[in-house]
Amino acid sequence: MSERAASPSAFQKRNHSAAFRTGLLLSCIALTLLLLANGAPTLPPPTTVLEYLLRDLMEVQQKLKTVSERMKKYELYIPSNTSSMSDLQCFTKELNPVVGALKYESKDAQTIQEHINNINETVNSLTGTETTQCHYATKMKIEGFFKEFVSFSRKLRALTQ
Repeated sequence: MSERAASPSAFQKRNHSAAFRTGLLLSCIALTLLLLANGAPTLPPPTTVLEYLLRDLMEVQQKLKTVSERMKKYELYIPSNTSSMSDLQCFTKELNPVVGALKYESKDAQTIQEHINNINETVNSLTGTETTQCHYATKMKIEGFFKEFVSFSRKLRALTQ
């Protein structure tokens, strides 16, 4: 009988386990509040996000060297009067047809499509969901389009530093 009195009952074990989980949860909440109160960033700064964008843009540029000649002749509109972060959307609007055409024109189509998806997501994180009115100046072959996109992104990065 002394053995039985010394061992905790199933009810006591459950209560101890629930108390332990509640303690962990409260500790996590306290840590989160502490980090937020002390200014821990909740989102990376625009400069860092633009670095991610540039990395994906340059990867696409590199991969475009392997696309078919027909795809290299593909033309995209270049936005005019680009000056703000929201103008990045004008570039990404032009990318949607590229994704569809690539599956027939490149052995690296899947990789390029993944980078284009990353580009779209990155731009959305920078600009939000509000759409921008775009004005387009001219058409350029796909390689020139990406050079312009990279150049504009670098300009934005320099402005945010």
